[in-house]
Amino acid sequence: MTRADSTRGPRKVNSPELVIVMPAYNEEASIRKVVLEWIEEVTNWTSSFVLLAIDDGSSDKTLAVLEGLMEKAGARLMVHSRQNKGHGQTCLEGYRMAAALGARYIFQIDSDGQCDPQYFFRFWRMRDEQDVVYGVRTRRDDGFARLCVSMILRLFVLVMFRTFCPDCNVPYRLMRTQKVMDSVNRIPSTFYLANAGLAVLLARRRDCRHAYVPIRFRERYGGEPTINSMVFARKAIEFYRDFRGIRGRTPELPN
Repeated sequence: MTRADSTRGPRKVNSPELVIVMPAYNEEASIRKVVLEWIEEVTNWTSSFVLLAIDDGSSDKTLAVLEGLMEKAGARLMVHSRQNKGHGQTCLEGYRMAAALGARYIFQIDSDGQCDPQYFFRFWRMRDEQDVVYGVRTRRDDGFARLCVSMILRLFVLVMFRTFCPDCNVPYRLMRTQKVMDSVNRIPSTFYLANAGLAVLLARRRDCRHAYVPIRFRERYGGEPTINSMVFARKAIEFYRDFRGIRGRTPELPN
């Protein structure tokens, strides 16, 4: 039996200034702490926000934990559940939901605890001057192999697409909704590394202002990564194929 998509939480909000998009897959060990620490931190900087947690067909108790948090978090938390489609596509769905809610800004984080809220204010204070603000993981506590994956992807993008993205797959990013949705909607549902593809598309846009903030990536609060380094390497080949496909119908990108 397949899971039907559903959304729980405030169906109508008064166009929040910010929607935090947080995809989640089998993160029952970490999800409660992540949600509460992020709501606490962001409340210090804006009262107009919603944390949109999207359960991507988890097989553990992730969705149940999220639903249990709704009374405590109140209108700050919206929970959407869907069939499993992968991290990148879950992010894109979250971006589209944020745009539909009327959010001026979209902020994306992961649900495993590696995204440290202490850096949020550095992104938020740049929101008026930049269209996209990315974290750059200059310090990582999740192992040398994951660091190597990010370095290889950065080199791959530079060589294959002549585009420099310091950390194109980073989950820690603030985006001006109006500026990025055109590029979001050009990424097909078959694109696996969708977040990396979006970063490359935006980096090649001449009308998009970028900034980068050094961040530390913490150890996971619990659970295991859903993708290992070898799988990521194979997906890089798919990334090349998929990006060439969308480049052909993206007029602002140079050949």
